[in-house]
Amino acid sequence: MADLEKGNPSAEKKQTEKPAKAKKPSIFARVGKWFRELKGEIRKIVWPTREQTVNNTVVVIVAILVVGVFIWVLDAIFNLGITKFISHFS
Repeated sequence: MADLEKGNPSAEKKQTEKPAKAKKPSIFARVGKWFRELKGEIRKIVWPTREQTVNNTVVVIVAILVVGVFIWVLDAIFNLGITKFISHFS
């Protein structure tokens, strides 16, 4: 800033110059890089054991059954209520 105030032409030139653009890699280089990175990410995957898979499956089935029974009970209660409501006014 001080150089600009003094009228230093080299300081003015530094601010107005644009940085040189980096050349964009070719499509083949980018695709190759993508596959190398993909291979590295796939190596990081930790697959669950058979025991973990069975345990998770059981948890999901139990959760589905609990939610299903809950919805069934609510449906029966609402159905009974609506039936009583309609029969009251008929």
